[in-house]
Amino acid sequence: MNRRGQVQILGIMLWVFAFIVAVVLAPPIKELTTEMRSADNLDCGTEGLSMGVYATCIIVDWYLPYFIATLMIGGATFVTFRRT
Repeated sequence: MNRRGQVQILGIMLWVFAFIVAVVLAPPIKELTTEMRSADNLDCGTEGLSMGVYATCIIVDWYLPYFIATLMIGGATFVTFRRT
């Protein structure tokens, strides 16, 4: 196996590592998101929220998908565009 093939295998291994990190960190982030949206903190379930609180609730809701997508895109970019 030449050097380029070894680099591609290393890149795939790092992508798998990023995927595993995303899967392992998903439950704690989901729990944190649920806690932040609760009635004790942001109280996102009520009507008549101010625009700032409403925007914060939306950002908190989208945190987990964006976190996982960022890790996956970063890993894929590293595998695809890494030059030696």
